[in-house]
Amino acid sequence: MFSKILSNGETHVLGLMSGTSGDGIDGALVTFRADGGFSLRWNDSETFPPEVRKHLQRLMAGCTSRDVMLASTFVGSLYSRAANAFLSRHHETVTMLAAHGQTLDHDPDGLDWDGIPVRGSLQVLNAGLLAEETGLPVAYDFRTRDMAVGGQGAPLVPFGDLRFFGHLCKKGLLVLNVGGIANVTVIRPDSNTKIAGISAAFDTGPGNMLMDALADRLSGGAESFDRGGRIAKSGVSDPRLLAELLADSFLEKSPPKSTGRDRFGRLRLEGIRQSWCGRMPPEAMMSTLLDLTVESIGRAVEKFICPEGPLDLAIVAGGGASNEELVRRLSSRLSCVCPVRISRDFGVPVQAREAMGFAALGDALVRGVPANVPAATGAGRRVLLGAWVPGRA
Repeated sequence: MFSKILSNGETHVLGLMSGTSGDGIDGALVTFRADGGFSLRWNDSETFPPEVRKHLQRLMAGCTSRDVMLASTFVGSLYSRAANAFLSRHHETVTMLAAHGQTLDHDPDGLDWDGIPVRGSLQVLNAGLLAEETGLPVAYDFRTRDMAVGGQGAPLVPFGDLRFFGHLCKKGLLVLNVGGIANVTVIRPDSNTKIAGISAAFDTGPGNMLMDALADRLSGGAESFDRGGRIAKSGVSDPRLLAELLADSFLEKSPPKSTGRDRFGRLRLEGIRQSWCGRMPPEAMMSTLLDLTVESIGRAVEKFICPEGPLDLAIVAGGGASNEELVRRLSSRLSCVCPVRISRDFGVPVQAREAMGFAALGDALVRGVPANVPAATGAGRRVLLGAWVPGRA
């Protein structure tokens, strides 16, 4: 089935990603070689109009089965438009798409239904529509197979982190993505073979999600994030609120673990505002939310990662890497652990890391390479990830 895509040992995979922020679609075209080499050809992004972003946020807050059905086509159309826009701007060979879809819900712990344990993760995407509208084959639905063998279905991008950054590892390397949720990948050399591998990966807690929701609220929908951290920089954090937020049980839970909008989304912000809004200026709240992200990352590194050995470097990617105030505070917080650098310094643009990661998952599927990381997800074994829709004949 994949012989045409692998005809010369190379794949040209366009990774497509829309994150928990729900603000747009990132695309990255990566060429992968059979020897493990790769090259980023280009990366691009399509920002959602405010009405689309609000529609997605409403779906993330709660939806009916009919909403889910229609959202699949809605998101498939958004992905199709973005992919075709990318293809019209960049005239290079693309052999396949690897698309994440839009996460509406993620419950890796689950419930008991009549004696049957049920867990799940919902990424809506009409992959058939995407294949038809672009003419290209589509790899998608990367979480469910990992969950079928006991994993949490997240995080998924550590496989790509190892491929893109593994060569930098000496004693230990931390790859930190600050998107809507913050997550880390820890790469260390094997004690016997000295070959770099993933020793851990997990969500540390909120990334930009709470700050983005507050920026949206303060601007009346005109701004979807605190640009450069300017609002946070102008405020003074409240230690009482910070202590309350840091008492969240998820932050103390040992990895593997994952979380999402259900815990650190807009509803959580509204609860914070109702309790604290009259007791502090908005700049102080923004600064406190930024410190929550930084401190939860710092504590996770110190409690769960440092005991396993030293770190040479922390590489930051995702939207948070463009928040100058966040990077400044994070560098200060981790100064006793390791230096902090930005992923673009190593050839991975900050907004491309996750799209590149999904491109790597698509490449792994067509090569028959298991791409889940049990050390990251808690899966019982390594398995192939993803489902497949052929392109137009």
